[in-house]
Amino acid sequence: MNYYEYSVSIPNLNELGYLKVIANFKDKHDRSAPSNFHWKVLKCRMIIFSHSSVLSCPDKSDIKEVHIVFKNEGPDYNELTSLLLKFSLTPNGPIRKVTAEIYSMCFCYTMSAKLAPSWNVLGYNYYINNRDFLTASGPQDGIKCLSSVDDNNITLKLKPVKVHFIRSRDKLNPGECVRVFPSLNKAVIEEYQENLPKGDFKCYKDLRRHWKNIHGYRLPEEEPKYYLVRFWRGEPLTYPDICLTTNYPNIIPIPKNVEKLVLSRFINCLKSKMPAVFGYPLIIKGMCSENNYDNKNIENIVETQVVSLCTPTQKTNK
Repeated sequence: MNYYEYSVSIPNLNELGYLKVIANFKDKHDRSAPSNFHWKVLKCRMIIFSHSSVLSCPDKSDIKEVHIVFKNEGPDYNELTSLLLKFSLTPNGPIRKVTAEIYSMCFCYTMSAKLAPSWNVLGYNYYINNRDFLTASGPQDGIKCLSSVDDNNITLKLKPVKVHFIRSRDKLNPGECVRVFPSLNKAVIEEYQENLPKGDFKCYKDLRRHWKNIHGYRLPEEEPKYYLVRFWRGEPLTYPDICLTTNYPNIIPIPKNVEKLVLSRFINCLKSKMPAVFGYPLIIKGMCSENNYDNKNIENIVETQVVSLCTPTQKTNK
């Protein structure tokens, strides 16, 4: 598979600071994030959308920890300090030196958060270009995205593709294997439910806000059916049926001329959602022969849909 390679410049890391912060689970939870893990993720995303001059991502292993990269001097740092107090995030240790790996990790998560819902994360390497992809039929435009980093640049390897979901028209039976969105991890069906089971979410509205606030996905207004699914450990979880697929999606090649249109939409959307990082314009440069075409000859499609998190609806965390 041939990729289009792009280089994203990394600013002077000596001008940046890095904090590990801890989420306070004793404060009031939003109804869209009832578990401690989701509450941490929501706090991370609230930081991202509240402060344009930070990069952030939740820690993959520590249930409380969030990583934040920021300008360590001036008004940006003062604003970040105020937001940490507002969102009950406590620094876990001193300000650290930013490495290229930490910068890349926070940049890629922030990029994914800001691209949604125009480009939704799918699995670990794909984005799909459809706000309503959960209810759409047929192949849909997507991008396979791989990243690497050195001291000066993040390299994005992009391959435009078509993504075709394999959905069952029949009701799934207990014991059947499925893939769940957004991770595409495997799970096993435990039970079918016509209505939202009693549990963490009081109503479908809360569940819709959960998927929007935590994953960037927009569930339809019409309430779907549900399945209880079980992973290899932990208690069964409730998933809308539209957030399941019976097999890994089919990834279909597309013609070169179509590739460049899809690629243009992705790059233009990224520049629109992240025009600057730490006050510096986001610089994206093509690196290989497949990128040697004139972007001015491709329709300049800039997607400007605003992404914002809901104002938390409070409840007492028991």
